[in-house]
This record gives sequence, C-alpha cells and structure tokens, in this order.
Amino acid sequence: FVDRMLSGSSDLGFIAGFSHEFAVTQDFTSDRADLAKGIEKLANGGGTALFDAVSTACRKLGAYPESDRVARVLVVLSDGEDNSSQTSLKQSIQAAERTGVTIYAVSTKESGDKSDADKVLELLAERSGGAALFPGDMQTLGKSFDKLRDLIRSRYFVAYKPAGFQPNGSYRTISVTAEKDGKRLQVRARKGYNARMDPNHN
Repeated sequence: FVDRMLSGSSDLGFIAGFSHEFAVTQDFTSDRADLAKGIEKLANGGGTALFDAVSTACRKLGAYPESDRVARVLVVLSDGEDNSSQTSLKQSIQAAERTGVTIYAVSTKESGDKSDADKVLELLAERSGGAALFPGDMQTLGKSFDKLRDLIRSRYFVAYKPAGFQPNGSYRTISVTAEKDGKRLQVRARKGYNARMDPNHN
C-alpha cells in the first residue's frame, strides 16, 4: 500500500506505532525502502492510546513545512478501542480539524456486529472528510487497501472565499453536495475548519 501510494519524491510519508505511547519508527521520507523498514520495526505493546496517537500524528503532519498546498492524510490501522489516552475522541477530531488532516481508518477487528469502537473509527474519518473501512478478516484486507488507495488518489481540492470571513480563529462549518443527472452523489468532505488567525484582528 505504501509503495503504491507514493508516486514521486514530492510524496512523503512517516510510519508510527502506538500502544500506551506514540513511537515514530520512520520519519518523513519519500524512500519506500526506509518506510518498509519502519513498518518492520512496529511491535505489539501494552495499552491502546488511539486518541493520543491520532492527535500527535495530526500535529506532526500539520507542523511539516510546505510551500504549496498539500494533502495531509493520516491512515490509521486499529480496532478502534482506546484504553490509555489522555486525549478524548472530541479532542482528537479537533486536532484533525485544526491541522487540515483527513483521516482514513482501516479496522483490524474481525467481522461481527457494529460496535462502539467501529463507530469511533467512523466518526474520526467522517468528521475529517475521510472514510472508515471494515475488511472483517485478513483475507479481504488487501482489497480494502486497494479501495483506500483509490479513495485517496481520487480526492479533489476545492477552494472558495467565504462571505463575511473574519480571521479570528473561529470554527466554521461547511457542507458540500454534488449531483449528477439529478441524483445526489456521495461526498466525503470535512465538516468544517478553523479560520486562520490574524494577530491584528480585533
């Protein structure tokens, strides 16, 4: 998946694992071999601090210096359970909104009835404009990664100037709809954003 997602030197990725702590095994690079080594270094550990990991990863993505507009995407592999975070689900969603990160979640849970953990992954993804995938077993995991690659690569960038904009850092909700041949299309988009802050704004 990582090998097929990075198409050039301008595409960067990092690898991190989380148990009760967040640990980067490979920092930002376009080198696929180094990223593969980062994946190999991932190890199981006690605890699952999912919300802390999402918040930290969003801040890491948001802090990376960029001269052009970029797509900040976070792919999370988890069963959606959290038993170790200091951060709440709401705070991790807010971290994604503040940094402009789109979250895509792939559940590692075996098939079964929808659980609260499934709903957590859906909420993290949907509020940031991403999607949550539920393979159900290891046999269909590869197909889910293929679908995920298509979802990420088929994203559109839309810009607009809002009426009555105030550079005060406030949260602004947005709603994006699309139709084709009179039928409403499914749109995955962020639910809102934090307006940029002008230090001279009163």
